[in-house]
Amino acid sequence: MKQEYDFSRGERGKFFHPTARPHLPVSEPRPEWEGAHGPLGRFIVQEAKKTLQAYRVQPSLVSEHANQEHDAAHGGYARRQLFELVQSSADALSGASREGSILIRLTETHLYCADNGRPIDEQGVEALMFAHVSSKRNTSETGRFGLGFESMLGVTDTPEFFCRAGSFRFDRKRAGDRIGNVCSVSEPCPILRLPEPIDPRAEMDRDEELQELSNWATTIVRLPLKTGARGDLARQIQDFPPEFLLFVEHVRHLTLEDEGAKRSRSITLEKRGGELRLDTGEKITRWLRCKRTHRLSYGAQGDRRPLDDRGEAPIWWAAPLDGLNEPGVFWAFLPTRTTSLLAGILNAPWKTNEDHRNLLPGPYNDELIDAAAEMIAEALPKLATREDPARHLDALPRRHQARDAEQADRLRERLFRHLGEREIIPDQAGKLRMRRDVSYPPEQLTRRDPDTTPALERWAAYPNRPPDWLHHRALTRTRLAAIDRLFAENENGFRRQGFGPLPGAPRATIAAWLEALVNARKDDAVQASRTAVKIAGLIPSRVIRTNDELGRIVLTATEGWSAPVPDHLFLPDDTGLVPDAGTTNQASYVHRELMSDPDTLSALRRLGLERYSIRERIPDGIEE
Repeated sequence: MKQEYDFSRGERGKFFHPTARPHLPVSEPRPEWEGAHGPLGRFIVQEAKKTLQAYRVQPSLVSEHANQEHDAAHGGYARRQLFELVQSSADALSGASREGSILIRLTETHLYCADNGRPIDEQGVEALMFAHVSSKRNTSETGRFGLGFESMLGVTDTPEFFCRAGSFRFDRKRAGDRIGNVCSVSEPCPILRLPEPIDPRAEMDRDEELQELSNWATTIVRLPLKTGARGDLARQIQDFPPEFLLFVEHVRHLTLEDEGAKRSRSITLEKRGGELRLDTGEKITRWLRCKRTHRLSYGAQGDRRPLDDRGEAPIWWAAPLDGLNEPGVFWAFLPTRTTSLLAGILNAPWKTNEDHRNLLPGPYNDELIDAAAEMIAEALPKLATREDPARHLDALPRRHQARDAEQADRLRERLFRHLGEREIIPDQAGKLRMRRDVSYPPEQLTRRDPDTTPALERWAAYPNRPPDWLHHRALTRTRLAAIDRLFAENENGFRRQGFGPLPGAPRATIAAWLEALVNARKDDAVQASRTAVKIAGLIPSRVIRTNDELGRIVLTATEGWSAPVPDHLFLPDDTGLVPDAGTTNQASYVHRELMSDPDTLSALRRLGLERYSIRERIPDGIEE
């Protein structure tokens, strides 16, 4: 007997990849496996008879059905067998009362797919037999035994289903013999129109893999492989994107085994707090996921995907919390080649071309993009944290470029339009505000110049700084660029690209930025002035032309304010005293309490201020 799983150690014959840890459900009581003559078996027999009768009356249906199967197996669904099987199992689990598991196993001769979801029923059999008219293909279930299952004929001539409610197989040779008995045809015959019930116990007695999986699964698909089919399936196992689990509600464990390569991939999704954790066995990634079901307009329904029969469509956005600065792509439950430029994955039942690689233009996709933009605008603030209230800005699309996809442009335009009407900009307290309710620091200080960083950091460290200024965590190149795009896109639209530079966020002058500190705390003027002066002393001299640009930040002897301009403002003498009011203008002297702080005094001297000297100001040729 084949060695059984030891799930606690993640071993089976000790051939698994060392990081793989299969997660399968603990055994629990389940219905027995129904035999070939049960209710589902009898239904299958009757449906096959109806199909044969139709072929007898109209033999042309034989070639039509055979061509449909061939096109699906070798056209856009080719090399998607693994995805179709996993998606079918995921749809089966969507109706289960608990979160479930899916296992894919590739041996030298067979491919197995097992799950513990809803067993197949009469409607599921009809979906397999009549995929092109199946009621399965609505906008929320994209893989439960529909058109995509015909792709299995690219790797097998005998797909088999083992379900607790009833088991059956399709067989190319048997289908040809049965069709030949009712009509004369020379073309290849269809396979998936003529299922036949089988005895599951007899098959399990001959197949140890099948017997092992039957201990926990409710449905097992077994595909005896065509010659040469194994290699491509092995690549599908290796390349299967683990992020697929983010968009299937009731699947928490997916195990992908390749016995020939002695390798297994185990993928687990766990909810923890307000985030999802995706564990691939090699790394754990954290995600924020949001979902909306959009009601399609009349125009969008007329343009929706073939065989869709519902008036609504689900849309998901999954944002990687540790990779928000990496632009993502559109997914149609698998990655497409259409970039979204938004961080993460924007997943929906998009209308794509035949090979599912690119989104198509049209009202249906346009409407889903518009709905997605509104959803993302609502969800974006959830990415902000107390430690980094500007983190959500990393997720925004970059600026428009000529090579951008039409869909990416539309998403960016609609998203920025919605954000222009929302509280999205973090202030100094970490609170999100409307973009026009926040003041923005001087452009001269936020260019990529490391010499200006100390001034920015000292400003942000002042505990009495005004709250209505942009949070210092937003002062990165990419985040400031995102804010600038928010202003530009809302005021002019990205279509103005190419007509010259677009306006960004309105930047304050250095004077206004520094004066904001002294104006914020008038009851502690000395400390506010000390802070502003020390910050001014940190600003590189090449950034300003004259000290007038630093603003009125120096507290004077008369409790007034002055810019730190040499020859107009002077330091008191060494004792900290200023001349008597009768001898000079006290408003031209720095307040004595500023002088008591060595750092402030040092900053004032760096700014060029000196003590007043009468001798130095007597013109030549004039005696004292």
